[in-house]
Amino acid sequence: MRDRWRISRSLCDFDSSVAAVRAVSRFLHGRDFRALGVGPASAPLAGLASGLPPAARRQLFVTAGRMQASPVSRVRRLTGEDLSAWTADQYGPGPYPAVFIGSVSGAAVHLASALGAPVLPQTFLVPVRARVDPDRPRAALAAGLELGRRMVERNPELSLSHMHDPSQDRAMLVRFLYFRFKRLRLGPTLERFLEERLRPGATIFIVDCTLDWPVSVLGERHRFQFGALGGMSPEEYVHGSDRLAEHLAEQGSSLRRWDAPETDGRYAEAEWGYDDSLTEDISAVAARRGYRVQRVSVHEPEHLSPMVSELYRWWHRRRGLAADRLLVETYNQWEPYWTLRLGAVPFWLQFTARSSHDLLERYLREAEPYEKIGVNLFSNGLRSVGQVPAEEWHDLADKYAQTTGGTIGVDERAFPEDFGATMRHRPALTALPERHPLPPPLSLAEFDDFLSRLPGHAAHWLPRIEKLDSANPGPG
Repeated sequence: MRDRWRISRSLCDFDSSVAAVRAVSRFLHGRDFRALGVGPASAPLAGLASGLPPAARRQLFVTAGRMQASPVSRVRRLTGEDLSAWTADQYGPGPYPAVFIGSVSGAAVHLASALGAPVLPQTFLVPVRARVDPDRPRAALAAGLELGRRMVERNPELSLSHMHDPSQDRAMLVRFLYFRFKRLRLGPTLERFLEERLRPGATIFIVDCTLDWPVSVLGERHRFQFGALGGMSPEEYVHGSDRLAEHLAEQGSSLRRWDAPETDGRYAEAEWGYDDSLTEDISAVAARRGYRVQRVSVHEPEHLSPMVSELYRWWHRRRGLAADRLLVETYNQWEPYWTLRLGAVPFWLQFTARSSHDLLERYLREAEPYEKIGVNLFSNGLRSVGQVPAEEWHDLADKYAQTTGGTIGVDERAFPEDFGATMRHRPALTALPERHPLPPPLSLAEFDDFLSRLPGHAAHWLPRIEKLDSANPGPG
């Protein structure tokens, strides 16, 4: 039997993939998702944490990073099958009508929950304990090089992207290296999961985020990614800008731009992108077991959100509910259980950057109006480049809500150093007045019916959904 404690301690509680598995598995067991599934959900504790002076709040984020990091000795022992075993252990025996494999997003979390389906991420973050200067990416590359080489040699079914983002992840980078592993083969554990826990005729949804990023190739299946999806383009990370220079000055750095390693290729973005190498194994299992395979393709993970929002609105109205409350979620603070108990419509955003703000505004401008809009904001511990201030999110919700709009579960004065945000999220939702019983899952036929009925004005919100011939998956 695998050492479950060791495997769990090698993962990162705030990783989007870990949070997705925990949220969906808890939902499928009829439970909510409090404080990333591991900590206390407490408004008083959240108030204490966010009420500290700014320097103390920043130190809390650094301390949290240190607590999440794994020593090299533990990481060395980790295998791809360990990651798969941890994932499979979170779910019950099924049988499930569908499964979602590949890229993670909050929209996929809500779609999987609606269909009563588990989520099996392709990518996991393993935080490696280290002391690095966020503004010295070449030194970070060197610090992780030997361990990374050993990991990919021992795990031929995995690729490794050592990700280094000194804009959004600065508070954590001082304590650990971001090792993001992508599974390229299903492996025995996930093959058994698909063969034993899906219903006959089930559907495997491949969530294919096509986003890629410039990388430095360090070896076979081994890459270094400088920067990440968020408020800056890959070019700005490398060449700098006036706003980056200002940001570095605010952070007390002696630099005004970064000395980035040279890149020699592009690869699936470390956290969100899908490596199509996995599709062959998925299709082979589907062919053996008679499953359907559908690929859901988006360029960025949040591009799935408008369609999922309209699905929930359609579903709620079939249940006789008003469907007039929109809950906007960011990064890993998603909550499928309370979304359904409240009869709310979810809209997930990958970050609090300008592009996410613009996507939400486009949706609100085009969609049927909502009576109430609440925006929850993920705090990353610093004002990163391209981040939209809390008051702008508040004003956007207030502008488009028919009656009540603003932030929910957010200390706007402390954001983005609102360390208590994860503890405050669930209490903020449970304080809302509506309560409805959890409905039975949507059937796949009902989902297909929704897709066929999506109004013409909303057709451009549909992602590309294609049925794959399981014997010939074709290109991604």
